[in-house]
Amino acid sequence: MTIGLDLSSLQGPHRMRGIGYTLINLVNNISSDLRKRHKFVFYYYTDDNSDPLELLDLDGLDYEVRPLVHPKRVHARLPGKFHLVTKLLNKVISLSSMYLGDPRITKTDGIDVFLQSDQMVYPPRGWGMKKVFIAYDLIPYVIEPEYLWNYKTARFRGLPVQAALRCAWRRQSYIHKLRVNSRRADKILAISDTTRDDFIRYVRPSRSKIVTVPLGVNKPRELDDSQPEMHRYVDSSWGYLKRPFRFSKDMDYLLFVGGVDHRRKLGDLVIAFNHLRAQGKDLKLVLAGDILRGPDCIPIRSVQRALKNSSYADDIIFMGFVDDEQRDWLYRNALAFVFPSRYEGFGLPILEAFSYGCPVVCYPNHASKEVAGSHAWYASDAPEIHNMILKLMKSSASQLDKLRRSNKSLAEDYSWQKTVKEMFAEINK
Repeated sequence: MTIGLDLSSLQGPHRMRGIGYTLINLVNNISSDLRKRHKFVFYYYTDDNSDPLELLDLDGLDYEVRPLVHPKRVHARLPGKFHLVTKLLNKVISLSSMYLGDPRITKTDGIDVFLQSDQMVYPPRGWGMKKVFIAYDLIPYVIEPEYLWNYKTARFRGLPVQAALRCAWRRQSYIHKLRVNSRRADKILAISDTTRDDFIRYVRPSRSKIVTVPLGVNKPRELDDSQPEMHRYVDSSWGYLKRPFRFSKDMDYLLFVGGVDHRRKLGDLVIAFNHLRAQGKDLKLVLAGDILRGPDCIPIRSVQRALKNSSYADDIIFMGFVDDEQRDWLYRNALAFVFPSRYEGFGLPILEAFSYGCPVVCYPNHASKEVAGSHAWYASDAPEIHNMILKLMKSSASQLDKLRRSNKSLAEDYSWQKTVKEMFAEINK
C-alpha cells in the first residue's frame, strides 16, 4: 500500500505544536514490519529553507518526495474600494479549493491512502484513493466566548454591527470547513473519545467513519541524576535575556510546560503560588514553553498582570524553550506538574508528566479525566490548586513513591508504537 503524507505542518508554526509533534512521532514510530510492507509519498515545499525530512527517522523507509505547489492568490491590490474585487477573487479561489480539493497537491497517482495530519487542510484532489485525516479538537468553536465569537457575543463585547458580522462569519466558516472535510473523508481518526464526541455533536460526520485512536507518549530516556545545563530569562533594558541557572538540590518547584492561551488558566496557578509563598512554603514556580520567556511575551493581559504583580516574582523562573534533556530533568524532579486547562483534545502534557512519575494537578476537563482517570489531583480554581498542593506537600514519602509508580504504570499503557499500529489497522479497514 502506498500512503501519502502532507509534511508542510513541519515547515511552519505547527512544527512546535501538537500537530507537528504528532506527525513526527507517527512517522518515527512506524514499525520495521510496516516499513517493509508500505511505501510512503511525502509532500512538502521543496523550495523552502526548512527540510522536514531532517526531523524524521527514514531508516528502512521506502519513500518518495513530491513537491507542494504554492496556492494561487491575487496579490495585486487595486486602489480605493476596488480592493474589494481582489478580496472577492481570493475568496472564490478559497471556496473552489474547499470543494475541489487541496490545490497544492497536483500529483496523486499511485497513492492508495492519503493521511492528512492537519484537520483544517482540505483533502487532495483525485479519485481512487482513501482520504483520512486526524481530528484533534474543536477548541476555537467550543470555547466560543474566548475564541471564535458569535454575533451576540461580539455585540456584547462592544463591536459594531459590521465587525460582529465578520466574527460570526469566521465562526461559521471554521465549522463549515470541517464539515466539508468530514464529508469528503473516508475515515476520521479522533485522538480521544472527547474529540470524537465533540466532532459528532458539532461537525456531524457519519458516526461510522469516525473512530478513536489515542495518542502515545515517548518513554523517558535512561539518564543519571546529574542536572543538565539550565537557564532562565531575566528582564533587562535590552529585553529578556537568557542567563545560566542551576536548581539547588533541595529546591521544591511547581512546573508548567506548554503554550499559553485563554483556556489554560496560568493566572490561577500564579495566584495559588502566591498564596503558598505567603504561607511560608519554600517553593519556586517554573514556566517552560516557547513563549514563556517573560510576562510581556504572553499575549493575555490578565496573565501578564498576575505575573508582574506577584510579590514573589523573583521565584518565578521563566525558562522559555527547553530541550528534551532539560524537560526530562524538570519532570523528574518537580514537586508537581500543574496544568490548569479548561479544555484539551487529549491531554498529552499530563501523560508526559505521568511517564516520569510526576504528580499532576489539573482541571477536570473531559479529555484530562479520560487520560488521567483517578491518578491526577483535580482542582477547579486557584484556591483548589492551593489546597491540592498543600495536600501533596503533606503526603508521606511512601505515599508519594506509590503515586509516582502508579503514574508511570498508567503512562506505560500509551505508546506511539501502539498508536501507529491502531492507526494502520483503521486505515486498512
